[in-house]
Amino acid sequence: MKSTVKFCGLVMLTSIGIASCYAASFTYKGGPRIKSDDGNFEIGLNGRTHLDVHSLYPDYPVFGSQLLSSNDRDGFNWRRTYATLTGKIHDLNFKFENDFAVNAISPFPHSLREAWVSAKLGPGQLTLGQFKPYRGLEEITSSNEITLMERPSTSSTGIYSGRQFLTGIGYRSMIRDNLGFGINVMSLSHFGLPFEGITYGGRAVWLPIHQEGNILHLGFSVSRDTSNKNSLSARIVDVYGGREGISQSLGLAGAGFGAPHSNSQSTFSAEAAYSIGSLTLQGEYALSKLDNTHQAGGNLKNSSIQAFYVQASWFLTGENAVYRKDRGAFGKPLPSGKWGALEFAGRYDLAENINQNLTADPCRTGTSKCQVQVITLGVNWYPYQGIRFMLNYYLTEAMIGHADLGAQTQKDKLSVLSVRTQISF
Repeated sequence: MKSTVKFCGLVMLTSIGIASCYAASFTYKGGPRIKSDDGNFEIGLNGRTHLDVHSLYPDYPVFGSQLLSSNDRDGFNWRRTYATLTGKIHDLNFKFENDFAVNAISPFPHSLREAWVSAKLGPGQLTLGQFKPYRGLEEITSSNEITLMERPSTSSTGIYSGRQFLTGIGYRSMIRDNLGFGINVMSLSHFGLPFEGITYGGRAVWLPIHQEGNILHLGFSVSRDTSNKNSLSARIVDVYGGREGISQSLGLAGAGFGAPHSNSQSTFSAEAAYSIGSLTLQGEYALSKLDNTHQAGGNLKNSSIQAFYVQASWFLTGENAVYRKDRGAFGKPLPSGKWGALEFAGRYDLAENINQNLTADPCRTGTSKCQVQVITLGVNWYPYQGIRFMLNYYLTEAMIGHADLGAQTQKDKLSVLSVRTQISF
């Protein structure tokens, strides 16, 4: 915590010192900002805080490592408390973002989320540092603007488990007004970890229709993550029942006995979204192959995991979703009425290891199936710009099949009620 404050203070003092050499103006629109009159220097401070409250209702009898009682994970959770510095010095842009909510368990620099510098190169932007790899639609969307409280299984909540912010180099550009791409080569690590393991891949987006209040978005992404013992794991863990819910492993690359030192995960993902008026529909499908997850017949075997979701949201108060070309993702509009904006949303989400059976056991459950389904219903109220209240209700089912032929199918049904208070500037 102390080192984080010292670091941010050093950045601020350095920036103020530079600003003092120029005629500058100070504004407070979306956060305090200093900008030189010649436009060569700019720095701004932003922040966000997400306070969540959860109430979990387990189904009995349970299996595995599920809830011990109806209230063992109930209560409050500071999900995010971000402080963000952004700005530029001549043609060099930068961003430093720290999450103080996790600082106690992941001290600085592990608590850094984004920390990068970028510069214009040709028609696009070259970025160096820690940031999100260019992956799917919901993964690249800001946590301030995701429609439901949790991301689906096609994101770092599932397919890219634990690999949301990585260190490396990336380049993204709009080839045409409606066509863009991003490519990256990164270490499978955060700041504060050894720079080992590697991921490379990219994402492309196309807007066949791009008009105000009428947007059709199509895209796909590919990636290959190769981990070793000192890097983040190439694994898939789906969390059902919200942030305080249950983790179900769907496979770990290299978990098979006798597997080599380095093992890979290869993923292809397709995405589509259509926003017309106050209605937005979107969905993604991801297929991921994990190397050497288990043994069958004395031989190492790979396994495949599929994940997909379909989602719909509608603004009762008539606002339109905002499309952000710089990310290739949707954002939220400003409230248009004096009572704010009211949004209803729903999502169906499924993830499963399609190779799990009584002979092959990549999920390590010793059963015939390995599947998680989640239905999420949500209401969002935006009373003012920068403030949002979210109410989510999860209906979940984890199915691991049976342990032998003729045995009863094992399921875990969990329902959860979650509320978030979100403030950002």
